[in-house]
Amino acid sequence: MVIQNLEDLGLAFRDGLRELASAATLKPIILIAHSLGGLIVKQALISLSRSENEDDQKLIQMVYGIVFFGVPHHGMDIGSLIPMVGNGPNRFLLESIGNINSQVLSEQHRQFHNALGGKGESEVVCFYETLLSPTAERVGGMWRRTGPPAFLMTRLSATHCRPWEKGEEHVSPVCRTHSEMVKFVPEDHEYDKVRGRIRGLVRRALAAKRSLLRPELSQPSQDCLKSLAFREMDNRFNDIEAAEEGTCKWLLLHETERIAIEPCSGKSTLLKCALDNGGGVPSTGDGSLILSFLFHGRGDKLQKTPLGLFRSLFYQLLKQLPNALQDLVDTFEQKSKELGEPGEKWQWHPEELWRFFESSLPKVLKTRSVSLFVDALDENGKKNAVDLVRKFKYLLKRLPSTGLNQVRICFTCRHYPILDLDGVFEICLERENREDIGTYVQGQLSAFQARTASTIPTLIADRADGVFLWAHLVVKQVLDLDLKGETLATIQDKIHSVPRKLYKLYRKLIRNMGSASLKLIQWICFATRPLLVDELRWAMFIDVDCPHRSLQACQNSKYYEPDSDRFKTRIQTLSCGLAEVTPSSHAQFIHQSVKDFFVEKSLETPDSSSTSTDLTIGIAHSRLSRICIRYLAMEEFGRSTTRERDAIISEFPFLTYATTSWLAHAQQSEAKEISQVPLLDVLGWPSESQPSDDIVRRWTHLYQRIDSNSENCPPKGTTLLHIASRCGLMSMLSAYLDRLDDPTAKIDPKDEYKRTPLLYAAERGHTAAVEVLLEKGADPDSKDENNRTPLLYTAERGHITAVKMLLEKGANPDSKDVQSRTPLLYAAARGHEAVVEVLLGKANINTRDEIGATSLHWAVWKGHEVVILRLLKSAADIEVKDEGGGTPLAWAIERGFENSIRMLLAKGAEMNYWYKLTPLMLAVEKGNETAITQLLNKGAMPDSVDERGRSPLSLAKDEGNETIIKLLEPYRKSS
Repeated sequence: MVIQNLEDLGLAFRDGLRELASAATLKPIILIAHSLGGLIVKQALISLSRSENEDDQKLIQMVYGIVFFGVPHHGMDIGSLIPMVGNGPNRFLLESIGNINSQVLSEQHRQFHNALGGKGESEVVCFYETLLSPTAERVGGMWRRTGPPAFLMTRLSATHCRPWEKGEEHVSPVCRTHSEMVKFVPEDHEYDKVRGRIRGLVRRALAAKRSLLRPELSQPSQDCLKSLAFREMDNRFNDIEAAEEGTCKWLLLHETERIAIEPCSGKSTLLKCALDNGGGVPSTGDGSLILSFLFHGRGDKLQKTPLGLFRSLFYQLLKQLPNALQDLVDTFEQKSKELGEPGEKWQWHPEELWRFFESSLPKVLKTRSVSLFVDALDENGKKNAVDLVRKFKYLLKRLPSTGLNQVRICFTCRHYPILDLDGVFEICLERENREDIGTYVQGQLSAFQARTASTIPTLIADRADGVFLWAHLVVKQVLDLDLKGETLATIQDKIHSVPRKLYKLYRKLIRNMGSASLKLIQWICFATRPLLVDELRWAMFIDVDCPHRSLQACQNSKYYEPDSDRFKTRIQTLSCGLAEVTPSSHAQFIHQSVKDFFVEKSLETPDSSSTSTDLTIGIAHSRLSRICIRYLAMEEFGRSTTRERDAIISEFPFLTYATTSWLAHAQQSEAKEISQVPLLDVLGWPSESQPSDDIVRRWTHLYQRIDSNSENCPPKGTTLLHIASRCGLMSMLSAYLDRLDDPTAKIDPKDEYKRTPLLYAAERGHTAAVEVLLEKGADPDSKDENNRTPLLYTAERGHITAVKMLLEKGANPDSKDVQSRTPLLYAAARGHEAVVEVLLGKANINTRDEIGATSLHWAVWKGHEVVILRLLKSAADIEVKDEGGGTPLAWAIERGFENSIRMLLAKGAEMNYWYKLTPLMLAVEKGNETAITQLLNKGAMPDSVDERGRSPLSLAKDEGNETIIKLLEPYRKSS
């Protein structure tokens, strides 16, 4: 007779698991157990966790998920089972799992929790029965399950999840008896539910495995990762509602690279479904990389531009494969060392990141397959969409055939005939999703359908024409009508009256839109970023002609709404249901097509097309700018500027937006040819009661408190003249200068950096502002704290027209900054050919900076060949040495620019001068075979030795470079 307990059975199961630890490829393990089998699984894992055996420890780490079906963690009803076993060998085992204070199970419960990893390292999913189970009874000498039905265990006993595993993903009912809860039939809803939970667990297990396999990031890589990340990176994904149960499955069967979509057909929900299902990519065991980005036309700047796409993709790549991106990390380190803190002193550029993506993808594909999902390609603008498609197509064509088989790209995009997508598989979503729309409508109207048994769900699905949003809006109307008690016939008539084209539907919804609605739409359309509800409340209450002088007076007004829930309802009401509040409390349109509708069809007059789009947009931005300034003029901000940043932001929700965005609105309004002269009036200039300088000083102080690191933060001493000049607000600048009693006396005010309005206008290339300021007598040679002049800034930026204007007004072409660098030197270093051409006739071509370098040095260092050629034609000194003794030729060899070397040698550059190394030795040290050949052909001496007795040949031998040795030896023998 064999007597076994839980510990014996657990050890036997553990021994069976050990074979998995010896597998060549480690994979995450998910264990699925029913009833008493779950207790055996728990005991086996407890045994593994206690073991000091290396394989056992590896095995317990591989276990990510445990799925329990009706497992009696806290005991079960064994009343009908005891008579069956009698006094047999299993009596003790059975009694140990009884539901009355089982000491065995209590101890196992405690030990099992200790055996599992923490949050993110393991997961437990529990299913419990909801139907009574037949108990055992003896019939004719045989034990049969025909006894009185009973619950064999409670929900509490069947769940064993940790505090963070209380949601429906981890605890779920199954409409089955105890013994039937793991048995399913075709088209079984319970099976779909169970499978969904387990598939989700599998995805998370694979992701956790990839996380464990990721190499630990070095500190530079971690710092680089931070520079790529941005706060809103995952917002769009989190804002998208999950797909209706039973929809979107067809996508996972498609082999495609692009989904072309009628607007509002459900592309974002579809893509989220794909990503939730592991991208629809079969598991290959190689840790496939799934990269994704969801463009968001209603989001912040980085959510709707290629820069945001590339930063997000590199963030995902760097976390998982840092070794493939060492060039990116090296560039980050170099930029940080030379320029300073990322985000403050420098920013990543999209073209720079794309070049890194081109070079790194082939490296990634050598070890991993890649699936890339990009949603709403159209929401980053037509020009950008076309450019991105072109880039990716070109990249795919350049990949070797082996790499091409390892990459899958899926774009979702509206129908854009301008996209060159020949040769690319394409899904037309509105032809594929009709069944999904039917499922969605049936789900939303299930209660309605149960009461009415109508054909309304079918009617909605048929009339939707593949447009999910249309169905969504009509379903809402049906539910509202049903709530009002309308008859089925009335509801059907209403559905038939709804326009089938979205824009016509929108127009019908807003036909009674008033001025408050228009203001709300303007804010949601044109805010520089999505506004929080608390921000939007103030943006809506304040207006240009607001009668109140303080925020307290505003709050005391009977029209002020302090309740957030009521204000959220007001947002939906004023927008006619076309705006919503996201889970993150941001107000946005329900879909990008809504914003497109309002912008394209004229916000000012939604019922006509008589007002131009540009004019409407310009007027809206002008209004928003003045509202922000009116808010900043409130009395509280005259008293609160000495308070701490967090206290100010907390008390005044709209302050950050008003401070950082009023100028952006003014610039966008000016760009649409709307005069900004009214800003002077809002700013109180000229006015004795509230001088504009007071508001500007207040704004400057607040900005420095709120975001002093922003490149747009104004320095102390900023005036209206600085603002208008820096931002190119010509209408405001001209009006300001016209109102001055004595323009020449006030034309050159200096801020804390000693910068004048002319200097800002020149730096930004606002030529009209430069012209009018010079005409009013601005000093063309004014210097800031770094001794930089307007001419130096314009030359560095390449603003050729402004350069000519300044020179005509007598600006010094040889002015030097604190580094002794001149306008010509900066223009040459930046490769601004036209500026170099203009300056050559006026500036000293051989002026040297603080390290002894000339314009030719810097043009060579940067590889600007056209500029080099122009400088050489103008007799630039080719033998001038920097303080380290380096000539332009040495700099060219250092950088490895072969064309530059060729041009300098053609001009007779000296090859055999000494400073630590000759040019030939430097080329050998750099391993530049082309440069070595060029130098040897021009007569460089291969046998010359340095103070340590090394020659080019001996240096090559020390490096073990056989190719270079073969290049040098013939010249040595013939010398």
